[in-house]
Amino acid sequence: MRNLELMPVDELWSFQELATSGRADIATLVAKFRAQQERVHRLDDYCNQTVAEIRASLDRTQNEKQVA
Repeated sequence: MRNLELMPVDELWSFQELATSGRADIATLVAKFRAQQERVHRLDDYCNQTVAEIRASLDRTQNEKQVA
């Protein structure tokens, strides 16, 4: 699940806004939507990497305690 709470509210676009905007603005909205998707993707990757690093650190700590 992706957490969008960290994204500024003014940058979030609803599908209703995309559907009801004028055709002249469609290209702009699509570009903004794609940029938003890319930011969400990068944030998701960052969170996954951070969780993996925390898990690895916890595993190392647990292994060190077992050896001692």
